[in-house]
Amino acid sequence: MEINKKITGFKSFKKFMLIFLFVFLLLPLFAQESFPQKIEWKSNANALEYKVEVQNLTSGKVQTITTEKTSAELSLAPDRYRYRVHAYDFLGKEASVSAWTNFEVFKAGKPKINLIENSARKEKDGSVEIQVEISDINENSKFELVNESLNGTISSQDRLKMKNSASETENISHLDFKNVPPGKWRLRVTNPSGLSTLSDVISVEGDKTYSSEELEKIKFELEENIRSELQEKFEAEKSAEIEKLYAQWELEKEQEEANLLADEEAEKERQRLLAEEEERLRLEQEEAERLAKEAEKRRLKEERKKFGYQWKDFIIEGGLGASLNLYDEDFKNAYDEKYAPSLNARIMFLPVKRSSSKFGLEVCYIGQKLKHETKFLNAELISNVFDAKIVWQHEMVKTLHLQVKGGGGVDLLQKSIEYSSDYLSRAASDDAKYCYPVIAGNLSIFCNTLKFVVMEAGVEFTHVFTNSSFMGMVLPYACVGIRF
Repeated sequence: MEINKKITGFKSFKKFMLIFLFVFLLLPLFAQESFPQKIEWKSNANALEYKVEVQNLTSGKVQTITTEKTSAELSLAPDRYRYRVHAYDFLGKEASVSAWTNFEVFKAGKPKINLIENSARKEKDGSVEIQVEISDINENSKFELVNESLNGTISSQDRLKMKNSASETENISHLDFKNVPPGKWRLRVTNPSGLSTLSDVISVEGDKTYSSEELEKIKFELEENIRSELQEKFEAEKSAEIEKLYAQWELEKEQEEANLLADEEAEKERQRLLAEEEERLRLEQEEAERLAKEAEKRRLKEERKKFGYQWKDFIIEGGLGASLNLYDEDFKNAYDEKYAPSLNARIMFLPVKRSSSKFGLEVCYIGQKLKHETKFLNAELISNVFDAKIVWQHEMVKTLHLQVKGGGGVDLLQKSIEYSSDYLSRAASDDAKYCYPVIAGNLSIFCNTLKFVVMEAGVEFTHVFTNSSFMGMVLPYACVGIRF
């Protein structure tokens, strides 16, 4: 019973090994004969992405690749193919498509030296024939005998009769070399792809002979050795001279850097002295301004002691003007006067002084009365405008100033109508009061020839915002006043 179990186990192990060996031998057949390739194309300015179609010309199978780059990585087996590129814009529409481009993928392989003789006999003509079995090559493969002691190679003279193909898949059975000296050699096989294989040592037997070409080569090598020694000596002398020049350049560079550093220090010192001088001048100017302010304060103090007051530019004025209505036709037609006298009263305070200009505030009152009389009624309209304006006063000459004012206020209108007995038997009066906002502007000439007495003449413009219409008035005026 125990023996049967052992036999059964051995059979199972044997079956497993046979399956493993079968899979191991078949695995290379299913391997992909592919390697990385890359195709590139010119970019399209309107393209957001590209779709590349790659078609196998043998099987007709099409492979599609989508990318945002202008190149695509491939891994294709050796065969003939063609490709074209579709460009798509940001809306996903096809912007352009290229024409088909054909290309071929060749198989690159490392040469395999399956069999080679380890010894060869040199013939009388100096040629050597070596029996070999070499695979994975093509007609452009290179065959060389390499001898390290001679530091050279001898290329094969054979013309290999192979298929005209770039794939490295052909075989060869023998090689012929000419003018091979006796010695230890190795065969090096190199494919156009750059892959190469080096054989074991091959012993070439025969008498050493030198051809005229070899003698010329030996002579050339001796001359080259002498030339190399002279060149090395020259290079050594040249290197010493270069080192000397470099040391001198380093010294000059250090001196230049020292000079630049000294110049920077001198510039910093100059800047420091300049800053100190500017600071000294600033302090002197501030001190002079302080002394001037103190002197002005003393002068004003003495003036107050002498006159008992300090100038404040507080001005009170009164005067007369004439009111001209501009653009309310109903208003013009309702009253008899084309213009009406007006009473002006102004209070102005100018506390802010800037060189030849002053700034301040004005409060103004303008009053006027308009009448309209018929046999039926007597109408009277009284306008009282109160406004506040900002004042800018600019000195043109010593006692003559230009003034510009602007602001707003209210217009208090009082209407009174008395009817006669002939008007529909109405004897009662019709009175009303109104209040409307106004905006006002002013342009005037201000004169202070006398110390306390001032005069002003100008034009006032007033715009009244009524409920039904707008009323605009221009008021030329002249005022006389006093200032404190």
